[in-house]
Amino acid sequence: MTDEEIAGYLIRRELENGEDEFWNVTEEWVADPGDAELYEHEKDAQATAEGLRSDDTLLIVVEEVIYDDEEDEDFEDVEEEDKE
Repeated sequence: MTDEEIAGYLIRRELENGEDEFWNVTEEWVADPGDAELYEHEKDAQATAEGLRSDDTLLIVVEEVIYDDEEDEDFEDVEEEDKE
């Protein structure tokens, strides 16, 4: 496993239909994780998630966001297949 650098933390809740929503302070729950609030510290995300859990019956979790090195591994796999 490579050393992965944590970019921050998101708060995610799982809907009954299996879809996910992400917490955004101004808009509340949003479908796009790119629009979600990114917390710098896990303890801040956990504290916010605790408050949200008290008002919600759905599963709410805090997840790490890892920096994306912008390499497209799928593209590399396709190139390898093309060589064969």
